[in-house]
Amino acid sequence: MKQTEKFDPNLPAKDPFWFRECFLMPMPLGMKAVNLRELLHILREVDESVLYYHLLQSRLTATQPVVEYPNEFALWAATALQDSKLAEKLSSFDPFDYDNMEQVRGAMVDIMEEYLWDLPSVPWARSGFEFHFCEASMVVIRSEIPANTLKDFCQGLGKVGLDSVYYHFFEARRRLGMRQIDDFSYWMEANFGLPELVEAIRDIDGYFYTLREIRDTLLELIHQHLGELCGHTK
Repeated sequence: MKQTEKFDPNLPAKDPFWFRECFLMPMPLGMKAVNLRELLHILREVDESVLYYHLLQSRLTATQPVVEYPNEFALWAATALQDSKLAEKLSSFDPFDYDNMEQVRGAMVDIMEEYLWDLPSVPWARSGFEFHFCEASMVVIRSEIPANTLKDFCQGLGKVGLDSVYYHFFEARRRLGMRQIDDFSYWMEANFGLPELVEAIRDIDGYFYTLREIRDTLLELIHQHLGELCGHTK
């Protein structure tokens, strides 16, 4: 559905949007799990930042996550434990359905406890495939790509790296303390209104998308609602 009133894509924003770039510095904690029970035990105790890293920040590591396994716990269950059923369970919940990381931790603990309850034996990882717990520091840099109009925004979004998409779409929710609010829709709402487009962006179930898919979806939604503002980037 397009906006009911024609929108000028060259309308200047009250506040320009500055794309930020970011990179992670992962830090191993010296803790590892060799089986599901050990993973559960450590999961109960680690800092929220560790949980956040393995659920979300690991998307910025050199190896892109397997699409069907959106977090490292599910990926480990599939590859190290060779347990596709557990991997599916750990892939099926969305952290953004919860108000905070403690609620997310509780949901994961419940999944693992229930799964362990019905098992005749505890699954072990193959040698060399232990789960190593990490946390990370993030460095954020303002890019040289500002957006003064929505047309500028489209063009900038097609140019910036996927780390910028991650920062503004995922890290923003943590920073703003509002699980459905990202930097992109926040800026559009504050500067242009556009309620239908803003709602559509906030309805993106981004946890189950790759960063490239999120960028393509954002551009496509803008085109659907406002017309062709710029070339679509694949």
